[in-house]
Amino acid sequence: MMGEKMEFSHLFEPIRIGKVDIRNRIAMAPMVTQYADHGNVSEQQLAYYGARARGGVGLIVVEHVLASKWAEDTCPSISLLRLYEPGHMAGFAELVDTIHAFGAKAFIQLNAGVGVQGSSSRTGVQPVGPSVVSYRTPPEMVPRNCRQVLEAFLAGEAPREMSIEEIEREQESFARAAMMARAVGFDGLEIHAAHGFLLHEFLSPRFNLRTDRYGGTLENRMRFLLELVRKTKAAVGDGMAVGVRASADEHVSGGTTYEDMKVVVKRLEQEGIDYFHVGDGCFDSLKYIIPDDADTMLEEGAGFKKLLNLPVLTPTVHDPRLAEKAVREGMTDMISLGRQLIADPEWTNKVRSGKVSAITRCSRCNIGCYARIFGGLRIKCVRNPESGLERYNPAYTQLAAMKDAVACGTGR
Repeated sequence: MMGEKMEFSHLFEPIRIGKVDIRNRIAMAPMVTQYADHGNVSEQQLAYYGARARGGVGLIVVEHVLASKWAEDTCPSISLLRLYEPGHMAGFAELVDTIHAFGAKAFIQLNAGVGVQGSSSRTGVQPVGPSVVSYRTPPEMVPRNCRQVLEAFLAGEAPREMSIEEIEREQESFARAAMMARAVGFDGLEIHAAHGFLLHEFLSPRFNLRTDRYGGTLENRMRFLLELVRKTKAAVGDGMAVGVRASADEHVSGGTTYEDMKVVVKRLEQEGIDYFHVGDGCFDSLKYIIPDDADTMLEEGAGFKKLLNLPVLTPTVHDPRLAEKAVREGMTDMISLGRQLIADPEWTNKVRSGKVSAITRCSRCNIGCYARIFGGLRIKCVRNPESGLERYNPAYTQLAAMKDAVACGTGR
């Protein structure tokens, strides 16, 4: 048992992101749950994140949060979190306290808008993108077990082009949301520029056909994101870590390439971001966002790691031994787990205690998670009967964490 524990020593080394000290190299990736209560943090979300913090991860990146009323109005889901007005703050403050009570650090992923993935079906508001270009998901790009629920969503609604005034307004709204995130106690903030959402679309020659200062050359296409980074960093100051998640490659004809994104990410480093979180694909190449296979982004992450002088987070590495190797050999600084932590919130504790064989493995079936997300339902997991019901387990509350700390004599 001791030898198995030592086998994973690199995974359990602390790391600093910006000025934030994190206890190990394992992060919970931001993944939509559909647990929000009309945009507000729910009791289920408190328990869900409490379970993963209790399970030992060093960092939790809280799921996809809409950063403006405009972003909400163009989003087809009522079950995404929102942070754009003071009334949203109390729930997030309690969520941060819950995560901190179990010893993990809390980052928030903010989204400036869903872009051409939006729909007028809920609010009557037409989707908005950089240009009048819709997404198209070929049937062969539909992830495992998601075809039936995605049948009606394989072709996006025609968007209208976003005006420069709207771009500037959304940048200001995003900065205000960032200030709220800092005020409620988040340790860091992740700007969501991946997976075909609005900021991603501006980077992409597939979606961005503009002829003004926000389109054309790669320099112009990254302008929206670079300006947003500057305004966000100015809004939150030095103490809060600010990172970006972006897709390494669109994997579509005429889209952004891996080489393009190396240029973008290097510019982001020059703007002073504190970390980079690897993503992949867009809605035209959905299977790259939600891969059926293991470790699909590790090679891309290693390329960014060689390029950058800041921490890199890489997802999809579910196998503890490969995760240890990736950190040990400098392929990535941290791994981020999404579906695997739904299947087993205790993954980290089991690895640390040498009980790897006891891990409930994610099968990447998508039945309880992504198929339900696309169907507008709350996530569950076929491998974890407690998933979706964490709110009924008192072990995941702040009170339980405080009692554990007193019992252990830590007083945390």
